[in-house]
Amino acid sequence: MGMAGGLAGMGGIQNEKETMQSPNDCLASYLDRVRSLETENWKLESKIQEHLEKKGPQVRDWGHYFKTIEDLRAQIFANTVDNAHIILQIDNDRLDADDFRVKYETELAMHQSVESDIHGLCKVIDDTNVTRLQLETEIEAFKEELLSCRRTTKRK
Repeated sequence: MGMAGGLAGMGGIQNEKETMQSPNDCLASYLDRVRSLETENWKLESKIQEHLEKKGPQVRDWGHYFKTIEDLRAQIFANTVDNAHIILQIDNDRLDADDFRVKYETELAMHQSVESDIHGLCKVIDDTNVTRLQLETEIEAFKEELLSCRRTTKRK
């Protein structure tokens, strides 16, 4: 390759330099921006440090809030326990109501059965009284007939 080939090779290197120049410029610009931001950050940190040194650290006393918080927690716990007792009482009352309902239904069934038995026995008593009256009437009739037969037999 002669001189022409060498010049062509030099042109390729030139194009590579131009191609690489643009990213290099971007990188340089980026690094400048980073340095300027670091400088601004350092200045702001210095101002913050100065301000804190002048004003001093602010320490707040939150102790009076802790007492209130503990009182509120105690109230919440007490109310939770009270609610649990109320819920337990409601459940117990429901169970008691169910027990009373079952007992009432059982007693009602027994009451109705006894009333039915009493009604049936009253009917038996009435029938027995009617039968007794009929028998007493028949006995009286037989007594009169017996007396009549004895009188008849004595007369003959």
